[in-house]
Amino acid sequence: MGVALFASGSQAQGTCSSPDAQVLILGAGMSGVSAARKLYDSSVSFIILEARDKVGGRMRAVSFAGATVEVGANWIHGVDTTMNSKYKVNPVWDLRTKAGLQTVEDAESLKVYNASGNDVTSAAKVALDSYDAYNTQILALSNAGGSSDISVRTALNSAGWVPQTSPETLFADYFSFDSDAATRPENVSLYGWKSESTFEDFGDSNYLVVDPRGYEYLVQFVGQSFLNTNALHLNTTVTSVTYSDGCVCADVVERGQMKTYCGRQGVVTFSIGVLQSKAVTFSPPLPQWKIDAISKFLLPLYLKVFIAFNETFWSADAGFNFIGRAVNDPDSFAYTLVVPIGQLLPNNPSILLFIVTGNAAYRVASQNVSVTRQELLNALRSVYGNFRATVVDILVPDWASNSLYYGSYSTARVGITADTFTKLASPVQSLYFSGEATSMDYQGSVHGAYLSGMETADSIVNSGYAHGLSFVPALVMLLAAIVF
Repeated sequence: MGVALFASGSQAQGTCSSPDAQVLILGAGMSGVSAARKLYDSSVSFIILEARDKVGGRMRAVSFAGATVEVGANWIHGVDTTMNSKYKVNPVWDLRTKAGLQTVEDAESLKVYNASGNDVTSAAKVALDSYDAYNTQILALSNAGGSSDISVRTALNSAGWVPQTSPETLFADYFSFDSDAATRPENVSLYGWKSESTFEDFGDSNYLVVDPRGYEYLVQFVGQSFLNTNALHLNTTVTSVTYSDGCVCADVVERGQMKTYCGRQGVVTFSIGVLQSKAVTFSPPLPQWKIDAISKFLLPLYLKVFIAFNETFWSADAGFNFIGRAVNDPDSFAYTLVVPIGQLLPNNPSILLFIVTGNAAYRVASQNVSVTRQELLNALRSVYGNFRATVVDILVPDWASNSLYYGSYSTARVGITADTFTKLASPVQSLYFSGEATSMDYQGSVHGAYLSGMETADSIVNSGYAHGLSFVPALVMLLAAIVF
């Protein structure tokens, strides 16, 4: 094990008779780099090909109004700090501890206002408790998926949950489901909705990443042994993949030049959005059972809209992690949930984060930022009146139109089964599939991406290619842009 493993990666050979490395990783998100970590520890050589100019995938920190904010993944979900033996250690929390990543506990402290600016927190909490009771009922339902599967909305309605009774219940419905799934419960499979698995397995606490190095630093930490070698090729975009038994080749555009990398195996970790868009062509075309599995998932948009002011005018709500707006019109959900994120960041900048999901997210992402600015101000004035603070900057990162992702993180459509997850992750000849979407229990999470990458690398190491063909290294292509 060592840097010498990567020496052949500097030249693209373009044939399986003279492969470029034992493992070619296309995509340096959490899934791809965790797989590389496992391969490195198993003395299996590899190359990483990443379309962006740095690692991280859908974990991305940017500079905004003098602070570092996360435009992608932001939370570590499922943490237990009490050493309770009934919980496993969340692998991402373990990485956070070893890397010294700065986090703050998200206690979900909440204050809610109605459309007239009145405090309706008490009524909203009653509605939230009611939703939780119904949610517990539906998660306990026996549901085999497939033709017997129903949407989360249908299940909630059958249990007796009717959110249209008041603005507070509409808010509870949105806060409890939409702000987690990034889409409406009408669109999501009850069988595939595994929101509680993370908390049942790892603990019931959440932590927000506030480190100036960004959440993506954990990806760098996982790959610290090899990311500074010629194993990593940045600014390298995959355009097509050709595969057969014992051979996988990827055509790429690397810093403006067309190249081909080949090897014995490949692992695709593209987002569901990219796979559905067919932005990357496969030859031969993927079999119908694989296409059907891919079609059973959504990649909705979880839009994080940041707005910075010259001063903080919401100090009366200091200490609350969420500020909600209970409104009658579900279409107004665009600005229902606000996170005073600045109070959690170093130096406490005057920054608010609006979480926007569903159809509203696509509308806000595509409209002129001046329109968004006015809508944000209108929403804030409905709560705080005519404040004097002025807007310094606005940031609207759009994952939906980004051709490397086409969305934020995956969720399952109605009709899914356990077999669907199995088929999504199953190899097609020498081509493997990995990423957060393939994690049945931890779909849509950073720890799901991490564990998926590890499991895929295990499959490759144990396949016989990695160590059984000493004269020709096996190639693993991890084609990915990884999660929030």
